[in-house]
Amino acid sequence: MSTSATNPASEARGVNGNNGVNRAADNILETEDTWQELDGTLKMFSRTIKVVTDSGVELYNVTDRIKDLVKSSGVKAGFLVLSTLHTTTAVFINEFQAALMADVKHFLERLAHREQGYLHNCEDCSDCERKNAEAHIRALVLGHNITLPIQGGKLPLGQWQSILFAELDGPRERSVTAQVIGV
Repeated sequence: MSTSATNPASEARGVNGNNGVNRAADNILETEDTWQELDGTLKMFSRTIKVVTDSGVELYNVTDRIKDLVKSSGVKAGFLVLSTLHTTTAVFINEFQAALMADVKHFLERLAHREQGYLHNCEDCSDCERKNAEAHIRALVLGHNITLPIQGGKLPLGQWQSILFAELDGPRERSVTAQVIGV
């Protein structure tokens, strides 16, 4: 474990130990590094997944589909890059639990409410026929892509972590691309 001296200038600004902010390295624990020499040829596997959505805002757990995709790629060590191909959808990591998903949907609705006066929805300001500015803003907050490591041919997700796809302007047919890179 490494240690560092406290920066007097930081303390003067009140960042060490105040209001739940602690920038001292004492709280950061390191684990053992692991090194592997990998034999094999670099592989790249891509697949586009279609998602047909049923309503305006929906959250889907796509974890099992993505895990199967990684397994079928044959890659034992590398990375998965998952990207949605739309500006009004998102992919992100979180727990997939019914009450939490209801909370996420409620948060998104409060964050960007359909009735707010968005220029994107104004006929005089925009050529968008869908009037879906709130969907774009919600997607901006959640994100359009994720990158995950592949270790031992698997995605090392935490106990409660799931890979989620968010439809924010449905119902529509959507596409997510997955690319697996590694050996």
